[in-house]
Amino acid sequence: MVMARYRLLLLSLCTAIGLMGLTGCADDDNSSAAVKQVLKVLDSNEWSFNTNYGDYVNAAFPNVEVQVIPSSSAMDYKLSSAERLKRMKALIESEQPDLIMLSDDSMYTALADEGLLGDLSFYLAQNKELEQHIHPGILEQMRYNRDGALYALTPDLQAQLLFYNADLFNRLGIEPPHDGMTWAEILQLAQRVTQSSSSLDERAIGFLPVFPGPSGLASSIGITEQLGLYPYRAASGTMTVNMPAWQRVYQTAVEAYRNGTFALNDAVGDDGSQLLASTGDSGQTDLFTEGRAGMVVGNYFAYQDVPFKLGAVGPPVDEATRTRSFSVYPGFTMSIRAGSSMAQLSWDVIAFIMGDYVAKVRSGLAGSYDKAAIPSNMTYAEYAKDPIIKSIYQQMPSHFPSDNGTILGSAYGEMADMLSREVDAAVSNKQTFDQMIERMQKQGQEILDRELKKQ
Repeated sequence: MVMARYRLLLLSLCTAIGLMGLTGCADDDNSSAAVKQVLKVLDSNEWSFNTNYGDYVNAAFPNVEVQVIPSSSAMDYKLSSAERLKRMKALIESEQPDLIMLSDDSMYTALADEGLLGDLSFYLAQNKELEQHIHPGILEQMRYNRDGALYALTPDLQAQLLFYNADLFNRLGIEPPHDGMTWAEILQLAQRVTQSSSSLDERAIGFLPVFPGPSGLASSIGITEQLGLYPYRAASGTMTVNMPAWQRVYQTAVEAYRNGTFALNDAVGDDGSQLLASTGDSGQTDLFTEGRAGMVVGNYFAYQDVPFKLGAVGPPVDEATRTRSFSVYPGFTMSIRAGSSMAQLSWDVIAFIMGDYVAKVRSGLAGSYDKAAIPSNMTYAEYAKDPIIKSIYQQMPSHFPSDNGTILGSAYGEMADMLSREVDAAVSNKQTFDQMIERMQKQGQEILDRELKKQ
């Protein structure tokens, strides 16, 4: 049923475009579109291309023959990142694809830095309407590379929301969360929910963290505040936890655990540590879907089948701008190989996939795509039935310094254990906050210095 509807919408789409003379849908033997052209597309495999956008391209460009060059072997994640880059470079140089599709943002950045991708700025500048319709945060992220050029566009964005149990908030008489709240504000609200739900029948925590423990909470706050996941730079071998910004992050996390925001007596491990998190080890439970947590951050469309009235607002935002969050990030990218003789045709395909018509068609196919993926073309909000989409398009992404250093290696776990141990000791009042920062800075720098000597 869904596929039949899909074909009907594609036919309608092609007819509309043909009438407007925008692409090769019009069967005009005198047009350049009538000349058979071959477009070489690098994608993980042929199935991936056909599943995502093959039908769109076939409908809009009937005189284009697409040859898919599979990249799955080169992108084998059992290999190191350096080896994957080496293989991708060799594949691109040998097969000479025109259009390059990637599902790995770090590989996109690496190939751009290697000079293998063409700058799309000129093409996009010729299509002001399209440029205005693309989510500005996505354009910003695509330019987040060594020289700030636009080497790709992405038709999809992934987004997260702050979901909440509307029934629970209503029973407790507490105003639910709203768009534009910082971590500190959300945790203060969570504390009220935890303290108010004091009866045994209503026992719930105000917020279910993404990662377990105060150290995990600090990581969530850190990436929202554009600092990164961890308080160190492996590439330079520098411990940064004593920076004022990181100290504020850890102060917020420690206080939240000290004041009982996450106090739920039946959710502790054998060693007394709290296992509350929506992601992580298999032993952790999702208390939100059980109705025992007031709020949780999750992917768009993640919590649809819950036994209570579900509410959703924008995710936690940074304190400086109150617009940026870690919850907006690109899907797969589309690039043109530098030097491709089919650059214009490649751009035409990219522009079509990015365009308003495809966004409109996708609004009628909700459920047949990855439900967490949303078109980066913001006209989708005009057709989508879900009002939260407009809130998603108001979000801007957080950016934090890339850290591609491999200095830690096997010591990564040692560093993580040290950070968790010291933070847990501060939460349990076995040491002061200042002592925690001092010990983390000292021990962390020792680990980094030791590993640096091994290089």
